Amino acid sequence: MPLAISSEDIVVVTTADPTVPSTVRRYFALAAVTALYFFLMAGSFNALGVVLPAMVADMKLSWSDAGFGFTLLGLACGLTSPLPAMAIRRFGIVATLVAAGVLLALGFALLASASSKLQYDLGTLLIGCAFTIGGTVPGTYVVANLFEQSSRPMGIYFGVGGLGSIAGPLFYLGVDDVFHAWRPFWWLCALATGLCGIAAALVVRGIPFGHAHDDTIRTAGWPARAALSVPAFWVIVASYTGCLAISTTLHGFSVQHFTEHGLSSAHAAEIMSLVAFFAAAGSFLAGEVGRIMGARVLTVAATGAMTLAAVDLLLPQSSLTLGVFVLTMGLGVGLSYVASAMLLLEYFGTRHNLELYATMCLISTAAAFGPWFGGAIHDDTGSFRAIFMAFGALGLVLTIAVSFLRRPRLRDEA
Repeated sequence: MPLAISSEDIVVVTTADPTVPSTVRRYFALAAVTALYFFLMAGSFNALGVVLPAMVADMKLSWSDAGFGFTLLGLACGLTSPLPAMAIRRFGIVATLVAAGVLLALGFALLASASSKLQYDLGTLLIGCAFTIGGTVPGTYVVANLFEQSSRPMGIYFGVGGLGSIAGPLFYLGVDDVFHAWRPFWWLCALATGLCGIAAALVVRGIPFGHAHDDTIRTAGWPARAALSVPAFWVIVASYTGCLAISTTLHGFSVQHFTEHGLSSAHAAEIMSLVAFFAAAGSFLAGEVGRIMGARVLTVAATGAMTLAAVDLLLPQSSLTLGVFVLTMGLGVGLSYVASAMLLLEYFGTRHNLELYATMCLISTAAAFGPWFGGAIHDDTGSFRAIFMAFGALGLVLTIAVSFLRRPRLRDEA
């Protein structure tokens, strides 16, 4: 008998929601913000440290003048942390990325054309502000809102972006070998970051950031004020700030510590390059480990690794201890960036993550005092051992605190 089909038996298949970006477009957006972060890292802290000797000699600056510009760069990065959150909420992600590209191009152009201390300082100040506006705050905002499982994309973002800190100094050496001058490097940085900022803005233009992947906790809300009243938020912030303080201080003093204990400066520099390589690898690894084991375990691993790196410097220097330092320091730095961002998302959701992440970055500016404190200790004692010991103890406390951390519950409010 022929099969009779009524109108009630017909199933209408609807098309996908047109407001949800395709997988291809999501990964294009990820690639765009990652490229911006890569060139941002390539032209900022590590590269500036390599270019500075040539700039000091050519512009006849004192090292105090040079150091002040470096300080401006760091302070601008930390103190302007709330700006990207406010800019994205008020003007949107597209305008924020355009502003970052323009400011970066202006900052690097000022360094390229600098003939005075004022131009140098203005350049570093603009780059520091743009670093925040175009860096991890908008980057994690884009990634968290486009991917339901954001751990792997987050690892890609921080991992590839972190490679910029390795590529920047090498890129400068190549440019200097061709042009025998330092200014072309800054002009190329201006061009690359300006174009990347505009390209990222064009790619994300039209994508709705409506928190389509909100889970139960995210739907429940977690307003910024409620999150700020929960101890778990402050443990996460303390962990991130502590890891950043250890990282900044050990990056600043490890080479000097190694040379004081018999290592050549060239060998010490190679060790720090290996640390940067493992940091990038750690960020890649974090994305995969976070998907399997969760962000809290990842954060424990990050703080534990940074603790071991600080304690390792207290031991007699040998091939073994140097190898342990490279591995723990590199992986600790790489894991900490991704772990803290993921843990905030996991515990408090995407809806107000923008403000919470910016708040964490602002508070973490306190980590900048680590090198100052360590330098003062070295001036008094002739050694960095005391600061390494202090950071080892701090890291241990933070590791234990995060180990006992549990996801907070959002109370129902009338």
